[in-house]
Amino acid sequence: MIRGMYSVIALAGIATLLANTPTRGEDGTTKKLYPRVKMTTSLGDIVLELNGEKAPISTLNFIRYAEDGYYNGTIFHRVIPNFMIQGGGLTASLDVNKDGLHAPIKNEWRNGLKNDAGTISMARTSAPDSATSQFFINVVNNASLNTPNRGAAYAVFGKVVGGQDVVERIRYTPVGTHAKYGGGRQEVVPKETVEIKSVTVIGSWDRATIEAQVAKGEAAAKKEKESRVAQERKKLGDVIAKAEAVTGSKITVTDSGLMYASYTKGNGDSPKPTDRVKVHYTGWLTDGTKFDSSVDRGQPATFPLNGVIKGWTEGLGLMKVGGKCRLIIPPDLAYGERGRPSIPGGSTLVFDVELLAIN
Repeated sequence: MIRGMYSVIALAGIATLLANTPTRGEDGTTKKLYPRVKMTTSLGDIVLELNGEKAPISTLNFIRYAEDGYYNGTIFHRVIPNFMIQGGGLTASLDVNKDGLHAPIKNEWRNGLKNDAGTISMARTSAPDSATSQFFINVVNNASLNTPNRGAAYAVFGKVVGGQDVVERIRYTPVGTHAKYGGGRQEVVPKETVEIKSVTVIGSWDRATIEAQVAKGEAAAKKEKESRVAQERKKLGDVIAKAEAVTGSKITVTDSGLMYASYTKGNGDSPKPTDRVKVHYTGWLTDGTKFDSSVDRGQPATFPLNGVIKGWTEGLGLMKVGGKCRLIIPPDLAYGERGRPSIPGGSTLVFDVELLAIN
């Protein structure tokens, strides 16, 4: 699912502009990191150049689906002419093509590539690292998709270098509603099926070179995380030390900056963002000031997990029913600079949370 404000720009000449953009990596590497693929659709062919230098995970993921033949027979199921065209996951009957679907990939939205007209990006749910096979081609400059929402933006991994006229045909194909999509309320489904007949790699490239980019990125991410953890430990040393002492377990830091340590692991299910949960909790500021507690009230709290602060949504999603955890939530995952009546702006929050049930 992709969201954002729509803006309209003229696309005249974009095919020529993109096709003539030099393909060269920052280290002077050409071609090896930039495989080209031909997407044959019922309205014509589109040629895409994938960016294995800045989006190696997404590039290899797309090529794997192409080589598996997964895209053959899928459709462009969502078309919004002043936004984007989306496909690569549904069949002509508007059913999800589950045969050959792989695990979600890591979101590469920090790669510096922008959701400009003519680029191809990974489609996903509201969860940052949830993209699988679906993609979308931007038909206008969608700057809003470059701005993180719920922890991430949308990852661009290539661009159109041929067949822009076909993109335009898909863009302006008549659309209507369909009972199997969007609850039958969204006029985005093409009235005549736009089928993806095949996706074939046509350019010279080197898998090992792109895999090396993945390893390079993972090493950089590990180093950045270690640095961030060290900085957080220095800034919140006493808070972290106390959390580790009372729980008897080491603090773990997630990619978002959330810190947690478990008292008990629990043995039930883990909640999804769309679930309602029943919990007991107590919350403190880092100076030890208690600002809220369901335990003191003697009444557990029940709420939808996607209706609370980001740190709670993520933190409880890591827990299992029956588990108890201490969460240390930085301001950007809590109430930010605005704060709340009992919480000063810019506050890091500390919570003990016990997950009692998923409703």
